[in-house]
Amino acid sequence: MAELLTVENVSKRFGRGDHVVRAVNEVSLTVAPGEILGIVGESGSGKSTLGRLITRLIDTSEGRVLFEGADLGKLSARELRHVRSDLQMVFQDPWAALNPRLSIGYLIEEPLKLHTTLGQAERRRRVSELAARVRLSDALLKRLPADLSGGQLQRVCIARALASNPRLIVLDEPTSSLDLSVRAGILDLLLELKRELDLAMIFISHDLGTVRLISDRVLVLYLGRVVEVGTGPAIFATPQHPYTQALLSAYLPPDPRESRHRIVLKGEIPSPINLPPGCSFGSRCPLVREDCRVLLPELRTAGPRQLAACTRLDDGSNIIALGTPS
Repeated sequence: MAELLTVENVSKRFGRGDHVVRAVNEVSLTVAPGEILGIVGESGSGKSTLGRLITRLIDTSEGRVLFEGADLGKLSARELRHVRSDLQMVFQDPWAALNPRLSIGYLIEEPLKLHTTLGQAERRRRVSELAARVRLSDALLKRLPADLSGGQLQRVCIARALASNPRLIVLDEPTSSLDLSVRAGILDLLLELKRELDLAMIFISHDLGTVRLISDRVLVLYLGRVVEVGTGPAIFATPQHPYTQALLSAYLPPDPRESRHRIVLKGEIPSPINLPPGCSFGSRCPLVREDCRVLLPELRTAGPRQLAACTRLDDGSNIIALGTPS
């Protein structure tokens, strides 16, 4: 099956001179039709920047983003507008994403005006269909954003993204500002959309529990680099990179009978303005050795369905020894 999205060695730098921030460093990934790829990492890992690069809301410094084989960086404004009907984004804060002076119905109708040739009556029918699809009643279409809850507003944002019948939606922390019960409803909606529309998604989050529930594959970022990628079950059951192991050790599993060993990281996080040579996780890694500080590890096979970037994979010493379960 041909990949829907291919990201090839994409990097993004901000600033100039001696104050250049390397937000994303030589990231490569793929997304297949109907697949959900989860992207996780700490704040500052480059997750949101990567999402904006994929949708070409910002331009890459190096590398290519290919959507259905087309290089987004080479498209004209007119060509890019056409592609954006198939490639949409949902942002973290629905309050900031929606004009507070416009009705919900108008907000959902707006992308239909931009991306379709539907007449007014057809657009109104489509708005009602989209509202029903995201489980909003027609009664809310005449209301203003201030009248709706956070969960309802996020459903409005999802309806807007669906208006152009996209093939891929990038969701940047779409549930982080929502209560737990509301979050569960949004995740259930997204999984329903995947099943019924064969919709591909990139789900960006720092919430490991959410990513575990929704993702087919998971990509782990640290300081702008991919340190591990694999299927969701493989990543959560047998993490191979020391950073992924530490990240997952802080995650509270849904089963209270499942023991969890907490890995406490020491050392300082390097500045993205002055990244050290070798592995960027070396300053915090409990397994660091001299070659880690010199060699920049590349992604390599770490299991049947996962890749990791760790020099210790060579001799199998990449697993952090654990103490007593917490």
